[in-house]
Amino acid sequence: MRFWLVLLAVLGLAWAQDAPSDPTPPSSPGAYSIARIVSMGEKSATVRVGGQLKEAEFPTESAGFHVGQRVVVYEADGKTYIAEPYRIHYLWGLLGLFVLVTAALGRGKGLRGLLGTAASMAVLAFFVVPQISAGNNPLLITFVGAFGILALSIYFVHGINRKTTAALIGTTFAALVALVLSVLLTEWMQFTGLTSEEAFLARFQLGGNLDLVSLYLAGVVVGALGALNDVTVTQASVVQALVQANPRYSLRELYTRGMTVGFDHIGSLVNTLILAYAAGTLPLLLLIGQSEVPLGLLINNETFAAEIVTMLVGSLALVLAVPLTTLVAAWLLRGRKLDYIERRWPGP
Repeated sequence: MRFWLVLLAVLGLAWAQDAPSDPTPPSSPGAYSIARIVSMGEKSATVRVGGQLKEAEFPTESAGFHVGQRVVVYEADGKTYIAEPYRIHYLWGLLGLFVLVTAALGRGKGLRGLLGTAASMAVLAFFVVPQISAGNNPLLITFVGAFGILALSIYFVHGINRKTTAALIGTTFAALVALVLSVLLTEWMQFTGLTSEEAFLARFQLGGNLDLVSLYLAGVVVGALGALNDVTVTQASVVQALVQANPRYSLRELYTRGMTVGFDHIGSLVNTLILAYAAGTLPLLLLIGQSEVPLGLLINNETFAAEIVTMLVGSLALVLAVPLTTLVAAWLLRGRKLDYIERRWPGP
């Protein structure tokens, strides 16, 4: 059954490439539209927008475009331009593949994980972003939203019990430490919050009322939440397994034995998060390699310094979350009866 689910998802990706397009209304001046290329020339192409045929100029060259391809076009000053290929159908296909594989392999918890992720995104989209756009403090709003995301993702996916409560406590305190440390560092290092082009545009669009420093701090916390959730739930599960093996373990024994796995976690997590952040800053790394400015002065620039602070603070929060969650889980689970703890295993 799992094989057929995955096969159907892969076929869906292939089908999406040639899926027929929905009727698109004619574009209005200064608006984006979805079109299909009918014919191509050297510097322009004839595209069909709704029921109209228009001549659209290529962004640079025609390389990569082909007849029948769906593209995004932009009309301005009486001219039509091809902005970029239309990619949404590929994204839907990839999302469908992810959902099917997660549901097939993860079973009930996989489905709950998907629903928890959707709920977390809803908190960001319908609470955090609107509240920040309305001029409220990004730091406070993000911390409240982060706690809601954690409660939804941990309790909904793994149930309400002592194990998940320990994970929630560990994640919350680690996120709080990251937040406090970020606040102190941004004050000491005199960050302005203008760390990216997106931050500048956001401030311009909101009329200059956006607190960019608080927005940066909020991004540090949100960026570490996913990895924090993973490590804290895993550490709490390790302690629960130890209690299952021997309910007579003391608090000290549970903590010591749980940290044998925790040390491995710490060793791998530092590398994981730093590489994840570094992958998003590859253009900055290229600039460092090509610039004639001394390395020390480049790193001193707020754009580079802010990324380094984000990486190190997030990694520090992860490292602190491991012993903290292990200790809280050991305290909550020690001496518990086995009939309290979930002992179900996946069926064949």
